[in-house]
Amino acid sequence: MPVGAPTLASPLPPELLDLARQLLARLPELASELAALLSEKEEFYRRVNVTAPDELRKVCEVNLRNAFTAFIEGRDASVEAVRKTGLAQAKQGIPLSAVLRAFRIAGTFTYETLMERAIPPGIITPEQLLPVSTTVWRIIDSYSAVITAAYSEFEAHSARYDEKARLGLIDGLLDGRFTKQAELDDAAKALNLPQAGTFVVVFSDRTPGAERSAALVDPRRWRMVWRSLPEAEIGIVAVERATDLRALREALDSSGHGIGMSPPVSGLRRIPAALRRARIARRCLAAGETGVVGFGDQPLTTLVAGSRELARELAREVLSGVLELPKAEQDVLLKTLHAWYAEGGSAKSTAARLFVHPNTVRYRIRRIQELTKRDLADPRSIAELYASVETARLDPTLGAAADA
Repeated sequence: MPVGAPTLASPLPPELLDLARQLLARLPELASELAALLSEKEEFYRRVNVTAPDELRKVCEVNLRNAFTAFIEGRDASVEAVRKTGLAQAKQGIPLSAVLRAFRIAGTFTYETLMERAIPPGIITPEQLLPVSTTVWRIIDSYSAVITAAYSEFEAHSARYDEKARLGLIDGLLDGRFTKQAELDDAAKALNLPQAGTFVVVFSDRTPGAERSAALVDPRRWRMVWRSLPEAEIGIVAVERATDLRALREALDSSGHGIGMSPPVSGLRRIPAALRRARIARRCLAAGETGVVGFGDQPLTTLVAGSRELARELAREVLSGVLELPKAEQDVLLKTLHAWYAEGGSAKSTAARLFVHPNTVRYRIRRIQELTKRDLADPRSIAELYASVETARLDPTLGAAADA
């Protein structure tokens, strides 16, 4: 951008300086002529002249004054007024191409005005006007660069504003701030979501180095929006059929993240409830585990994940005898119990899973029963121990006090 370059290659002749001062004194008249010319040449300025004629004339006067003053004083052309003009016209929605053409029209108008008043009366020769012609077009180039930069500035600001507004709508849906159907419909329209239908909420970890979950879901197939937080991504995804839900889980399962998915809900009004369930579903995965867990896939684990403090308190009571052991012994017994449940209570399958002898598994299970005073042949004891061992799996610090 040629801001800071001299506008004149050499001082103006005294005759031309006098003429420029005369024109400066007639600035309101010239501004009106330029406004009329712009209205004639450019459709967008014709509309501006109809709706805000004084504003258009004022803009013309400011920029003509700026140009004539630069001529008279032989200094750089100030571009701040031009920048403000560019920002104002960008806000009005006038295309950049129209604004640039307007400045070329204004430059030509300025030059021709000088020529009309200088050459016929013999005030100055055409040769003496050559530096002026060069200066006019240098000013136009400078103004054009400033205008283009102002439009880029406005577009960047608008993009930030639009993104902020979009995120505000997503947050409104997630937080339940929209209570009226009209508000929900407006948000859906702005976010390109269906106004009615079935939705799921996805709650995904953000793991450094792993691909974002949102990138794994084809936007051509799904109507969805995502909200990125420092530690998580939250998605609202429209699903029409059960096959859509299965396909969504398959797409996300390879993300390398721990992901919780809500059950399908009808309508955007139930998105906050779906988000709560997606968070609980994510808590069903222990630290380091990845993949997709749906709310209710494992009902008892879901119950534990949804009431972490209460589950922790009850697990401490049920597993108190185990948790009094040194941490290494705790871990062996709890790992064995977890594998025993995973293998359906089969000592042989549990042994294969843990790479130990079946008798070792049987011994550890008997010891757990002794320490917890629970009988794994009793359905209620089975449920109590399962809830407790799931709590321990999700909360590795449960027995930390034993070694303290």
